[in-house]
Amino acid sequence: MQHGFTKRTSRITGLMLAAGLALSGCGSDREGTELSRITAELVKSTGKQLGSKLGGGKEEKPDSAGAAPAAATDPNAVVAKALAATKGPIALVVRIETKAVLAISPVGQNGDYVTWGSAPGQGLTFQRGVLANTRGLGDDLMASRIDTAVSAITARRNATYKREHTYLGDLGQNTSLVVDCTLTRGKTERVSLGAINADAVIMKESCRRGEIAFNNVYWVDGNGRVLKSSQWVGQRIGSLAIQNLRL
Repeated sequence: MQHGFTKRTSRITGLMLAAGLALSGCGSDREGTELSRITAELVKSTGKQLGSKLGGGKEEKPDSAGAAPAAATDPNAVVAKALAATKGPIALVVRIETKAVLAISPVGQNGDYVTWGSAPGQGLTFQRGVLANTRGLGDDLMASRIDTAVSAITARRNATYKREHTYLGDLGQNTSLVVDCTLTRGKTERVSLGAINADAVIMKESCRRGEIAFNNVYWVDGNGRVLKSSQWVGQRIGSLAIQNLRL
C-alpha cells in the first residue's frame, strides 16, 4: 500500500530541512543515552526557525544596540505545530557524524517493510522499526537479512544472532558484511515527544566482525513498536538517530 506525501507533509518536511542544522553539546558518546540529548538539542536548535516559519514565537523588540533578541520558542509548541501541519506518521533523523537533519514520512509499504522518504528524495526502509536499507544517503545499506534481530528487538528479549548487510562496492559490485550480535534488555524509560508518549524498554544491540564494531539502541514499547533508536548504516555513514514524532 502506498502512502504519498501530502502537500502539508512536503511543506513541513522542507521547513525542517531548511532549519538550522547545528547541534551543540552532543559529545563523543554515541550510545543510547545520547539519543535523548541529540533529540533535545535538535528541537532547541531548530525551534526558533520552525516557530517563525510556522507562525510560532513572539516577536521581541530590538535591544538598545539594535540587535533583535532570540525569540523564546517552546520546543513542544513547535513540534505540536509541525504535527498539526502534517497528516500521518512523521519522524526526525539526525546523522550523528555530521548532525545533518532530515524529516521523513512513510511513502510505501510491503508487508513488514515500510519505506519512509524525505522531500529531497532520500529513503529509509524499516522492518518493524529496524533499519533494513537506505537510499540516497551515499554509501547506502543496499539490503540486509535481519529477521532474527527484528523478532528479538520487537519482543524485547535477550538474544544472540547474526546480521548480514549488503553494500555497493567501489566497482559496482555487491559486498556482504556478516556480524555477530548480542541483544540485551535494559531499563524502562518514558518516551515523550510530539504525539509519542509511552513507556519503552531500552534494547541495546552490540555487533562485531573483526575490526568492525557498532552499537544500536532501540526504545521499544509494549506493542513492539520502536519509538526512537540509534541505528548504524555502515562504516562511512555511521549511525542515525531516529526520533518518531507520530506513528
